[in-house]
Amino acid sequence: MNSPSLPENWRSLLAGYVLNDLTDAEAALVEQWLDLPEVALELDALQSTWASLPAGLSPLAPPPELRDRIMAAVTQPELDPAVTAQSSAVQTVNSSPIPRRGFPWGRLALALGWVATAIALGLARQENQRLRLALRQTEAIVASFSQPTNRLYTLAGTAAVPQANARLVVNPADQTALIVTTDLPTLTTEQVYRLWAVADSDPVFCGQFNPQTVQAMHQWSLPNPTCADRPVQMLITTEKAADPPLPAGDLVMQSQS
Repeated sequence: MNSPSLPENWRSLLAGYVLNDLTDAEAALVEQWLDLPEVALELDALQSTWASLPAGLSPLAPPPELRDRIMAAVTQPELDPAVTAQSSAVQTVNSSPIPRRGFPWGRLALALGWVATAIALGLARQENQRLRLALRQTEAIVASFSQPTNRLYTLAGTAAVPQANARLVVNPADQTALIVTTDLPTLTTEQVYRLWAVADSDPVFCGQFNPQTVQAMHQWSLPNPTCADRPVQMLITTEKAADPPLPAGDLVMQSQS
């Protein structure tokens, strides 16, 4: 039971405190609760969970046609047909030689400066929006780890992938599973990892995934309520993606008791 001094959204605020995503006022409010036993326990769990999540974000590369657009914007005034026609007319009327104009380096430098500034601001704004969205999604996921009704499993690699490990969260309320894997090799496009729940009968298919990075996170809806009915043994095998959901491949990970 929560302390009567805590608001209903104190868990969400605590998750934001761990992710450093609160306003100064919200952070000051959370710091007033840190001496409460339930808050201290929740904070330890969130910080431990946050440390286990992948933190790397891929850099955003500019579009390949960007250089062509920049150069086109810079040289466009020199190629303006109206200016070219006017210059030809002047040369026809005036028979005296016209001194050749030098290349407008100053104008080019100024234009390049404005273009570079505009591009930098655009990329920074896009990156900032992407990071804020990723942060909000991660905050929601971290908060979901601490829900008291969720089931948390720690899985270790078998002899086939002894370096691999994973944390699995099963949410019985919304029938979803979320898994964070580390050092689980990426399979070919014809293969998948499949999750199985083993209770008193045959293994029950609980979903599939294929990590693309050293640390990866996947979330999906459970295909069978048995996967979330009660604490069970969780297994992960490698299977052919086109095969029916029956365990026939190699066992690569299993939950720890």
